[in-house]
Amino acid sequence: MAPLRPLYIFLLLLCLFALTLLCALRFGTAQMSAEALLHGDAGLLPGRGFRALCAMTVGAALAVSGLMLQSLTGNPLADPGITGINAGAALMAVATAQFAPSASAGVVMVSAIAGAGLAGLALWLLAGGDAGLGGEGIALRLPLAGLAIEALCLSLAMMLILTDAQSQARYLHWISGAIPPVSRGETVPLLTICAALVAGIFLCNRLALLTLGADQSHSLGRNPRVTISLTLALVTVLSGASVAIVGPIAFLGLLVPFVARGLAGTELRRAYFYCLPLGAAVLMASDVAGRVIVRPGEIDAGLILAMFGGVGLVMVLTRLLPRGAGVRS
Repeated sequence: MAPLRPLYIFLLLLCLFALTLLCALRFGTAQMSAEALLHGDAGLLPGRGFRALCAMTVGAALAVSGLMLQSLTGNPLADPGITGINAGAALMAVATAQFAPSASAGVVMVSAIAGAGLAGLALWLLAGGDAGLGGEGIALRLPLAGLAIEALCLSLAMMLILTDAQSQARYLHWISGAIPPVSRGETVPLLTICAALVAGIFLCNRLALLTLGADQSHSLGRNPRVTISLTLALVTVLSGASVAIVGPIAFLGLLVPFVARGLAGTELRRAYFYCLPLGAAVLMASDVAGRVIVRPGEIDAGLILAMFGGVGLVMVLTRLLPRGAGVRS
């Protein structure tokens, strides 16, 4: 029966995803009866369906981004949301919208991906790059470099938003991690995320070999530099497209991979498949909670995640850091 256990876990995660989807369709700032939901005759259903689609797609993308970044760096604290990658994407998206107001959603997405790539490159270089891979130094440099990049990019993005009334109306909630209630050109980013998620499945074996060591990966015919480049490209595309839809959301890419790796063990591809329904469920649940807690008002999903993510980060650190560890004088 042991070989079936991963299948049981995946089915349970799918059930959790389905339950969260039903909650996302039924509950919100306005009530919807179960009968109206079953017959699909409520005017709220199309909007909630689109909102749930954005949340589930972005949630899966951020979870996978965190998993791949953690696997690449060997650092369980690596998350695009708290290492500055999402913040770099947000800065470029806001700058594009500010200086090119007529830019299409596709152009904004491309600029967000470029911003994520530049922030990721800066993070990689500041953390030690290839020389730091697999070493203990990257474990300290990566989060410190990420905090610096995140603070710089988010402060610049907020400056751009606050200097223009039109930008405030459009991006003030977005930068807090708001799920869009209506479609405003999210089709291209959603399709980009779906294509990247499929491509990521085929990258798992290469990345799993790299985690065993660059020499072993090279001896098995997988160039480590190619694997690193492909992984960073995947994280960049997923993060940039996600930010173009919902803004810079933090902590989801940290906590969901932590749970998925705990369930999957050392099998990277298994953890990848666990991240898909689990990440989607977490972001949808955060969005539902934000709509219900202060009804008829709303709290952005990114703020809900930040509130619980801070607690989760403390719990992760208590698991990772040995008891009694401290700074030596």
